[in-house]
Amino acid sequence: MDFTSFVDNYYQQYIKAINSFDKASLEPVLETFLKVAKNNGILWTAGNGGSAAICDHTVCDVTKGTHKDGQPTIKSISLSSNTAMLTALGNDISYDVVFSEQLKYYLGKNDALLLVSSSGNSPNVVKACEYANKMGVPTIAFVGFKGGKLKDIAKHCVWIPVENYGMAEDAHQSLMHVTTQYIMAHVREQVAEAEAVS
Repeated sequence: MDFTSFVDNYYQQYIKAINSFDKASLEPVLETFLKVAKNNGILWTAGNGGSAAICDHTVCDVTKGTHKDGQPTIKSISLSSNTAMLTALGNDISYDVVFSEQLKYYLGKNDALLLVSSSGNSPNVVKACEYANKMGVPTIAFVGFKGGKLKDIAKHCVWIPVENYGMAEDAHQSLMHVTTQYIMAHVREQVAEAEAVS
């Protein structure tokens, strides 16, 4: 197998997936992030494996990456990042509830939940989505493959139609980046306009 051809094929498929997903599905994600900030809520994130890493990265970029003095901060916390909590819940109850149980402890009415799952079928993210839905809290899903159950039950879903875990994760990472970079660019534009008027 030729490595150069493999790399070329990977990126051709990835670009095809990025070009084919519904860009309009990102608009409610942006609106939800901004609403969380405005209402002083928390954006909770949850995922497994590579998706857990994307959730942790999201916390960094959506909070630190968009922060501007004098503007509402998008507070965010990853349900995947507390190893002690995850292992206690997984050991004492079940790995299927490691996220939904945390939401029972922490979820507030002004919060939102972002779930990242390539398959859209991981039981623990599905249960977390169901719990947040039951509590009337906005749910967002970043999914790949066929979208799985999350595609059907999340209030807002961005579906990357690609049958490859690496490409789905690459794309999900880019969704977070493009959304947070837009927020920062928009904040800077508003500040520049206000300074020009004054």
